[in-house]
Amino acid sequence: MLEFGDYKIEDPDGLGTPAMVVFEAKVDANIAAFCELVGGGQNLVVHVKTHKSEAVTRKQVEAGVAGFKCATLKELEMVLDAGAGFAILSYPQVQKLKVERLSELAAAHSDATVCALASNRQHLAVLSAVASKRSRPLPVMVDLDVGMHRTGVAPREPAEDLYAAIDADVHVVAAGLHIYDGHEHMSDPLAREAAARRHIEDVQKLKGRLEAEGREVPYVVGGGSFSFPYYARTDGMMGSPGTCVYWDTGYAGQMPDMPFEYAALILTQVVDAHPDHKTITTDLGYKAICGDPPLDRRARLLGAEEATLLLQNEEHGVFNWAGEEPPEVGRYFLAVPGHVCPTTIRYPGSFVIDPSGAVVDYYPHTARDRQ
Repeated sequence: MLEFGDYKIEDPDGLGTPAMVVFEAKVDANIAAFCELVGGGQNLVVHVKTHKSEAVTRKQVEAGVAGFKCATLKELEMVLDAGAGFAILSYPQVQKLKVERLSELAAAHSDATVCALASNRQHLAVLSAVASKRSRPLPVMVDLDVGMHRTGVAPREPAEDLYAAIDADVHVVAAGLHIYDGHEHMSDPLAREAAARRHIEDVQKLKGRLEAEGREVPYVVGGGSFSFPYYARTDGMMGSPGTCVYWDTGYAGQMPDMPFEYAALILTQVVDAHPDHKTITTDLGYKAICGDPPLDRRARLLGAEEATLLLQNEEHGVFNWAGEEPPEVGRYFLAVPGHVCPTTIRYPGSFVIDPSGAVVDYYPHTARDRQ
């Protein structure tokens, strides 16, 4: 039995390492927590890029989540197959091939509302051209740039003009506004809320101007894991968490006030040790865990939090070991990713662990591919 607090794996020898393991009770608790934070799942449009799992999507549908955001066409296909009634492909589409696939998915799931995003006339042109071949117009939301400067259009006159153009196009239908404020990473809850409120106020003003012109704005979806509660608790808006379902040390370190638990970890094994250098070598290479945080923040070993990554190659992860006696070669650890989303795509699926430590299921990463 491998045991670190309430994290247990009954037979780690039965899992080939490195392996992604999901603690089901903690996933369920995290889903319940983000729904409770906002007064119910009906106020949420949850991003699925973190887990890429149809099984986890179905859990969220059962919890009453209103809809889903998707970064890729494969994620969109997954959520629709899982029973989503509302979905946003929250990535700008300019390639006709991809828009045709989007249109096919929307047509095949005519009982669901499937939205695309646009932030310029080129997006609108390709969306309209493809939608013109279908019997139903394609819902399109305007993607707003509130300071991240990654995608989107400023929530002022350019956004109004684009929304009017969408509204006037017979092949698409204006479906609302989308906001992502991923540049706001405040640890102080008051500063976090103040930043979100500024964006909410700007969007509410834009929505008011559009409605004053006689235009309908059916959906307003905003925020990420830092800010989703503020959008979701605002009348006429929905919030969009993502990482909260699995959680990771990157978010936990910046938001210790949030009620989420680590739910997806990597089972790793010590494959060598160098006591003279006070290091251990694991099979936690950069093909096994996220590569985007700085090296010393990519992985945290439960029960050995003082150990930090010193060196990482494709199949090796070398940690310093400050204690007197390094662990024996062959010992297992559970590593919490610094960023869980890009960790998920390194595995075809996750082994599901119950509170006793038994492997009770396997969740394929259904949307691991992009298309």
